[in-house]
Amino acid sequence: MQKPLLSPNHRGKYLKEFKLDGAMADKELYLIAYRDFENKEVDQGTWIKALTLHEGDKEKARWAYMRMRVEQLERDPQILKSVAASDYSGGIMMWISVIIFIGLMVIAAVFDFMGMEFHWENGLYFLDIPSLLIVVAPAILFGVAATSWKAFGRSWTLPLGSLKKVSLQDARSTSRCLQVMGNTAFIMGVFGTLIGVILILQVLEDSSMLAAASAVAIITLFYGTFFKLLAYVADQRVRNLYLGGSEPLEE
Repeated sequence: MQKPLLSPNHRGKYLKEFKLDGAMADKELYLIAYRDFENKEVDQGTWIKALTLHEGDKEKARWAYMRMRVEQLERDPQILKSVAASDYSGGIMMWISVIIFIGLMVIAAVFDFMGMEFHWENGLYFLDIPSLLIVVAPAILFGVAATSWKAFGRSWTLPLGSLKKVSLQDARSTSRCLQVMGNTAFIMGVFGTLIGVILILQVLEDSSMLAAASAVAIITLFYGTFFKLLAYVADQRVRNLYLGGSEPLEE
C-alpha cells in the first residue's frame, strides 16, 4: 500500500515537474491531490490504477496518481467551490439558526405560558450528564471510526464557516461523518430510553419513583433527537455547497 506521507522534497519536486496547462490546471489542484497522501485519504480505485500502470512501482505510481486526480478535479465541476474570504453570510446564518433553535428550546423548557413567567429551575430537568454521555460519546467515536478525525474536524468547519475550496473526497467524508454521528446519536437515544423503560418495569410497585424515572428514561431520546437534527442540517449544508445536493454515499 502507499506510503502515508510524501516528504516536503517530494512535494516540491512534484509541483515543479508537473506541466500546468489550462485555466483549472494550477498548483492548487496538485496540492489537493498531494493532500490525499498527507491526510491518508487516497482514492483506492485511482491508486490501484496508478500501481497497475507502473507495474507496482510506488514512486512512479504516486506521480501517475496525482496526475489522474488532477484530471478528475478538472472534469468534475462540483469538486471545487470557492468564494472570497470575506463572504461569511452562509456561516453566519448557520450560527444564527443554531442559536435561535437552542433559544426556542430553552424558552419552551423554562417559560410558564400560563403564568407568563420564567422558571429557570425547570431547565435542570433537561440536564442529565449520564444520558448526554450515552448519546454524544458513541456518536463521536462511531463518526470518527467510519471516517477520520480530520473528517470530524471538518464537520465543524465546513457547515459553520464560510465556503472553502475542498476536494470532493473531503466533502464526501465530512458528509458521511455527519450522517453517522446523527444516526448514532438518535439510535443511542432510543437504546437509552429502552433501557430506562426496562428498569422502570422492574420497579413498577414503587409508584412514587415512576414519574422521575420515566423522565430520565425519555431524556436520552430527547438528546438523540436534538443532535440528530443538528447533524442533519449540517449535513444538508455540506451536501448543498460542496456536493451539489448529490448523495455523498453513492460512488
